[in-house]
Amino acid sequence: MNISQYNISPNLKIIDSLPILFVQDERLLVIADLHLGIEAIMSQNGTYLPHNQTQDIIDLISYYLQEIKPNELILNGDVKHSFHEPTEIENRDVKKFLRAISPHVKKISITQGNHDVFLSWAIKGMDNVSFYKNHYTKGKYFFTHGDKELPKVLPKETKYIIIGHEHPILEARINKLQKIRAPAFVVVPFKKKDITLVVLPAFSAYSSGTTINPVFKDNLLSPILRNDVDLSECQLYALDKNKEVFHFPSFKEWK
Repeated sequence: MNISQYNISPNLKIIDSLPILFVQDERLLVIADLHLGIEAIMSQNGTYLPHNQTQDIIDLISYYLQEIKPNELILNGDVKHSFHEPTEIENRDVKKFLRAISPHVKKISITQGNHDVFLSWAIKGMDNVSFYKNHYTKGKYFFTHGDKELPKVLPKETKYIIIGHEHPILEARINKLQKIRAPAFVVVPFKKKDITLVVLPAFSAYSSGTTINPVFKDNLLSPILRNDVDLSECQLYALDKNKEVFHFPSFKEWK
């Protein structure tokens, strides 16, 4: 198995410099923000995207499910793209995606994202697919999309909260000349809890991103990132196309 794994923690690993998180102790594969059907929606709004990403996503995820053999795949919100009832193309793409990958894993758990209106209707009849409206827990891991505030009371065993929604991007200028922009995992401790927040980059190649920077805190989408953590404590794990992950220390350590 020629797959590289980059450690965020002893049990949390980035797979092949992709927006894929492997939770080793529970054997979970986690992705977020697929935005299936985005091409049709953008076309309606006047932006033409020449390539449908759905088959590429199916091929990629199927490969890692077969190679890593996780117990479960977690889709952490925004499986579809529109904010309303699925369009015909969205419904087709979501069903095509789930039917293609479901034979490769025992269980698929979906947490509802803000784009996933009526998604429960689109997944009817799929026995190994479960849909959770607010959050999903597995041991010390708490999964929620990230568009809403956290519940006031969390399970006592929670040590990691894993979200999507933000589509985090590292943006920096090197030597005041070369500008880099890359999707990134965000890892940051909570202010008042012994809990670590992990933010996944968007899986969709067509999704725009939010630059993570303490100066632009008010631009953040997730209330969890805005209110529950100190952005100066964020560490970023930027993804490179050559299967490399670049770890940037917390902002307070930047010179």
